[in-house]
Amino acid sequence: MLLPTTKKHQFAVLDGLRGFGALSVLGFHLVQQHVLGKFPFAGLAVDFFYMLSGFVIAFAYEPKLRAGTMTLKAFAWIRFVRLYPLLFVGTSMGILLGFLAAHIKHDVTYQQIALSGFLGLLLLPSYVFSQWGTAFPFNMAQWSLTFEIFANAVFAVLAPKLTTRVLIGVVGFTALLLIAMALAHGDIYGGYDKDNFVYGFGRVLFPFFAGVLIFRFRRRPRHAPLLATSLIVVLIAFIMLPPWHAGLFTLPYVILLFPAIIVLGAASEVGAKASSFFRLLGTLSYPLYILQSPILRIGEEVLKRKHFGLGGSIAFALVEAVIVLAVSYGALTLYDLPLRRFMRRRMARPRQAIAGNA
Repeated sequence: MLLPTTKKHQFAVLDGLRGFGALSVLGFHLVQQHVLGKFPFAGLAVDFFYMLSGFVIAFAYEPKLRAGTMTLKAFAWIRFVRLYPLLFVGTSMGILLGFLAAHIKHDVTYQQIALSGFLGLLLLPSYVFSQWGTAFPFNMAQWSLTFEIFANAVFAVLAPKLTTRVLIGVVGFTALLLIAMALAHGDIYGGYDKDNFVYGFGRVLFPFFAGVLIFRFRRRPRHAPLLATSLIVVLIAFIMLPPWHAGLFTLPYVILLFPAIIVLGAASEVGAKASSFFRLLGTLSYPLYILQSPILRIGEEVLKRKHFGLGGSIAFALVEAVIVLAVSYGALTLYDLPLRRFMRRRMARPRQAIAGNA
């Protein structure tokens, strides 16, 4: 049964899932940095975030876009205000580190750093450095935001005509596209490197629109703290499975497992304390995700110059995690939230002036 949209229910369990997913990504990068291990399913956290994003965007904006009470320009501005300030900080940190590395190592030029950094700030891939495979060398998490914005734009354009029947067709078509891409590529990974950047366009569409479809058919929420905890454990366990070649096993994650987790998570509620904690994690997830790369890059340079034993490596990883969490929380509370409030007020003034002159 389709449920009416309500702002009273904020889907705290989904916030918790997003937060723990972001922590899992941090844990994956720390393990990869210190023990050179690889969890082939951890990268699928991005696809889970895409699906959550489709759900949340549909919840927040679909009724206005379909009714025509929100313009594409207004939607674009809202998403810009939400995503770009922290992305700008994370990428700028990476650019500054790039200039410092150029000064010390002399393996790249200042002109190359400036050009690649300029492209990064425009959310465009960089092919400046032939020696590096990544498409976004100064903030490697940035690639997923580029495709997130692409999916947002496609959704906003389609929203006025996106009936449930059309939406089902879009989800079916993008699922076939994802399967075809996986068969051609060997898995669904793509978008982060120069040689697989184009695959990111096909990768983002299915999970995003599947999230929109899940929102359309969401179930009425009920108090289920045990189920909520189980969903978090399942998500972390599956994306942090021991190493083996993932290959086509990535497909059932995105097509079956993640939709099931979001369907059940959207239908679950927890107590007030757990709900507040989950919402905090959800709010912190984006800065945690987009700011960790330049901080961990400093850690990589330290590890190149100093060898730690097992105990020292664990301690250093914990220090890095604490620094990432502290910087993320500080950037959120001291910079991002105040700036977003300011930008929203600036946007509201022309509307008030128009209303006053009407």
